[in-house]
Amino acid sequence: MFKVGEYREEVARDIANHLKEAGMKVDVRTFSTAWSDSIDHLEGRMSELQGELDEEDFQDCERYIDALRSVLSRGATPENFNQMFQMELDPEVNEKRQLFRDIMEGNLSLEERKAKMENFTEMMNDLGKISDAQSLVYEVLSRNKIEVGEDVGDRLDDPIVRIPYLPEDDEEESRFAKITTILTFNPRAAVFIDEFSAILVDELDEEFRDEYEDEFFEIYYLGEMISNLRKSSSGKMDAKRFYEMCALQAEEDGYILKVNGRDVGQEIARSLEKNGILKIKGDGIKWKR
Repeated sequence: MFKVGEYREEVARDIANHLKEAGMKVDVRTFSTAWSDSIDHLEGRMSELQGELDEEDFQDCERYIDALRSVLSRGATPENFNQMFQMELDPEVNEKRQLFRDIMEGNLSLEERKAKMENFTEMMNDLGKISDAQSLVYEVLSRNKIEVGEDVGDRLDDPIVRIPYLPEDDEEESRFAKITTILTFNPRAAVFIDEFSAILVDELDEEFRDEYEDEFFEIYYLGEMISNLRKSSSGKMDAKRFYEMCALQAEEDGYILKVNGRDVGQEIARSLEKNGILKIKGDGIKWKR
């Protein structure tokens, strides 16, 4: 079987449907996979981290935590916390987000766009800081075991803070350095076709050719290679000779494509045998006509 690729299951099903409509023998196999990522942090009390951070970064942290204290003291709930916190940091945040959408979606005239773009970098920096602030305060809530809406007590007087950290920026790793490791499991699906089915590549519709160019390219030349094998072979031959013939070269205006299928010659031979094209016997192959 030739593995077309691995995808999200809905994408795999779409690809499989196109291939089946072309008459190919298709198999979709679902499985689980995992990937891990590690993120470096500094973690400690605010008072402890003051000497570990640049002055500007520390001042940003103080401002974010002051905003957190403010919205919690004013009775923020889980439902309105995000909006209250963002407005506390920047009362114009909604207007800036709407302006960003208008610029990206082309809702402004040329004159308006030109005028607004003068402050675009500053606006994006402001929105980026709000995103950073939200990430930080959610870590503060988590590390200090605070639920939005409950009595905070003295837990925000000198809270535990966990912030991103680049150890390569320091000559000596900070004693407050910590690591967060994330392990994520994902559902995936692999699409396979019987190699001999590739000769039906011309039956694939334009939608497949446009949307899945790489897959079409590989199936096309697999089909070409098998078609060339059938045209140039007859009678009996040594299996090794068959494997050597699992290749082709195409050239146009000096652009050369070399297709090498020699290492999968045995798989191709098995596919052709299953489809009644040849017979494998020991180290020999006999073509059927």
